[in-house]
Amino acid sequence: MLASVAEKRYAAEARYTNFYAGNDITWSENGEHIYCLNGDVVNQVDVETSQIVSSFGVNVANKSESVGNAGKSKSADGLEGIEVDEDNIYCFAMSSEHLVTAHGSGLLRLWELSTQKLVKLWKSQHKGPVVRIEFSTCGKFICTSGGADATLRLWDFANNSCLCALKDFPGPSLVLQFHPSPLKSEIYAVGADNTIYCWNYETKTLLYKMRGHISQVTGLSFRNAAADCSQLVTVSRDKVLIVWQRTEEASSWMQSKTIPLYEELEGVTHIADGAQLLVACGSGKLQQIDTKTWKIRDLFVKTEFEISRLLYCSIKQQLALITTEQNIIIYDVNTEKESAEVKLVKQLVGYNDEILDMCFLGDKDRYLAVATNSKHFKLYDTEQNMNCRLISGHSDTVMSLAASHNLLISVGKDCSIHLWKLSYETDCLLEPLTQQSKCHTASIGCVAITHNGAKAFASACQDGSMKVWQLSRDKQDRNSYAFSLRYAALAHDKEVNCVTYALNNKILATASQDKTAKLWNADTNVLLGVLRGHTRGVWCVRFSPVDQIVLTSSSDCSLRIWSIANFSCLKRLEQECTILRVEFLDHGKFILSAASDGLLKLWNLKTNICVQSIDEHSDRVWSVAVSACSNRFFYTGGADSKLIRFDDVTETVRNEALDKRQAILQQEQTLHSLLHAQEQLEKAFKLALTLDKPKASYDIICHFMRKRDAAAVRHLVDQLNMDQRLVLLQHVKAWGTNSRHSYIANLVLRHLLGDALLNTSQRFYNNGNLVEVLTPYVQRHFKRVSELNKDLAFMEFIVKCITQLLGASKLNRKF
Repeated sequence: MLASVAEKRYAAEARYTNFYAGNDITWSENGEHIYCLNGDVVNQVDVETSQIVSSFGVNVANKSESVGNAGKSKSADGLEGIEVDEDNIYCFAMSSEHLVTAHGSGLLRLWELSTQKLVKLWKSQHKGPVVRIEFSTCGKFICTSGGADATLRLWDFANNSCLCALKDFPGPSLVLQFHPSPLKSEIYAVGADNTIYCWNYETKTLLYKMRGHISQVTGLSFRNAAADCSQLVTVSRDKVLIVWQRTEEASSWMQSKTIPLYEELEGVTHIADGAQLLVACGSGKLQQIDTKTWKIRDLFVKTEFEISRLLYCSIKQQLALITTEQNIIIYDVNTEKESAEVKLVKQLVGYNDEILDMCFLGDKDRYLAVATNSKHFKLYDTEQNMNCRLISGHSDTVMSLAASHNLLISVGKDCSIHLWKLSYETDCLLEPLTQQSKCHTASIGCVAITHNGAKAFASACQDGSMKVWQLSRDKQDRNSYAFSLRYAALAHDKEVNCVTYALNNKILATASQDKTAKLWNADTNVLLGVLRGHTRGVWCVRFSPVDQIVLTSSSDCSLRIWSIANFSCLKRLEQECTILRVEFLDHGKFILSAASDGLLKLWNLKTNICVQSIDEHSDRVWSVAVSACSNRFFYTGGADSKLIRFDDVTETVRNEALDKRQAILQQEQTLHSLLHAQEQLEKAFKLALTLDKPKASYDIICHFMRKRDAAAVRHLVDQLNMDQRLVLLQHVKAWGTNSRHSYIANLVLRHLLGDALLNTSQRFYNNGNLVEVLTPYVQRHFKRVSELNKDLAFMEFIVKCITQLLGASKLNRKF
């Protein structure tokens, strides 16, 4: 058993999943966490590690909650005995102590941040969903904006009351903000007419109407948090920034300056105690405006990323730009000089979509490049908490990646090939070297690079063609690379799914939807052989690192191992569904297969046995990246957007099994000693239950019964916990199958079931356990009763016969 357990084991060491699907996002005051909306949950994400710390939502499964004695489990919102269906969150807001979520069911839920527990739940009373929600500056009130009734409602959640309903504006309001000073009872909302309305929520009166924008207002920022703050800045998609000034009489807000910026604006914030403004443009440009001179300066010009939101953390002096692809780009903002300086420090990937391909590069496979159904691909630093860098350059989806040490090649649907190199000056950065467009006539679906030095690479596309390229390096400028076409060939009749080089770089293999895989001479383009046998399309082909064999996977749910010498099929391994990806592990001793149902399987190549099945993905696994340096860990990614790291835990599992076996042997020796000395029988009884020894537990109870000590038996049962009672119940089941042990079995069963029968509100055992235990008892007594009924019927028959004979003899005597 130990040999099979320790043969080979991998376990998920880290999981990187989607945590942001768009819409509301906010930053904690200390800058350590970002709260993101993702469907029916709000995720708390650690900025440093990019990992989800906790989640808030109706269906969040709290693994620490256990089932109570009454059999009722606590639901995710902290209420017992309540079953709740999926309830998507439309928006949320956060204060220093609480988080409030607005759900599609029309409910508002208030959560405590420190404990992640649901505090309150109430109806929003809006017609239609709540589209915007905001905490007051003091954190005591909540304002909600309805999507259909054009109403703002102010809630005092501590007293469970609605303070007012503000209706004097055309809603809904997508921008909602309280005055930053807790001394001011003002709330600002942008109506559907792009007018900014201001109310005093204590007197429930409309104070101001600020008209000026002609398109959707996307940002609003006060100069400071003072009660007499006299400057307010708004930005809109009409490409204009408006500065509002409060008059001395404080009777209204007036436009003091209108600044055209010629870009659709998505956010604005004051920095440096109100001395400067940062404005984010939808195109990706970030601008700085001095609030004294109103001079405009571009911090960085248009980028490949489209910006949808802007966040600012004053404590850490960091800026976060949220892209339309749900990526979070964080910059340090230096305000010591007159002109602010921004420096990129972190990039978080909120949403990955499908992970199509990945590969390692760099020294000791430090970096992981990941293509995620986007024109940008990601570069992760595996040694620095998976710090990510978004790499832009393609104009359409990146389909495949290939790397050799510090060089990386990316291809995609734009039919172009890009060559990149790791930067020596900056961590986690790829520098573009060269590129060629229109390299193929259709989308390039796969690419492979030579091993042990990048000298050539091969690319294949959907029309079945394959091209091999010569990669050269400038002798004078060692940082200059170029690639040229060596030859092109029509490799297959249908789409090519995979291309790869042998370890010696002399043979090239391709796999296609035409149900075949082919081997080519990499230098001369000569077809060496065709691997025929699959009944459906072939998805992947790999060369063994040690043997003269080739591995293929197909939609016919099989893995096939082929001989390079004669192209014959040596082995065939079956799986339940389409096998999309295969890799050799542990220097060719094992095979890892990834299927369309998300299941990973580890095969022993020598015995053809599946030694482990890993169920971590919930959808198709498109990509597997195995570390060639250590060969002890790998990453997987697929259609469920999960990026998972698996580590080799064979030694850990073996050591744990040995330690467990040693502990069991020690417990068995202790049990044997206690039984032999007839001492500490209570301890021995518990050890017998722990080790699952029905014979030992029966002998201990018999010892007390021989002394006619029924109270001791009762005490033994009463001191057991729930797990021990269940084990003893199974022992009773084993005893009940033997008539010699039935008396002891019935006695213990009476003690076990006594409390449950007396108190029917408590369910100690499920019905399945009771049926299994009582079945032998019922069958035996049913058989005994049936035999007694037969004997009784026979006795009745005899009595009747005797009665009839006596009656007949009396009649004869009479006559």
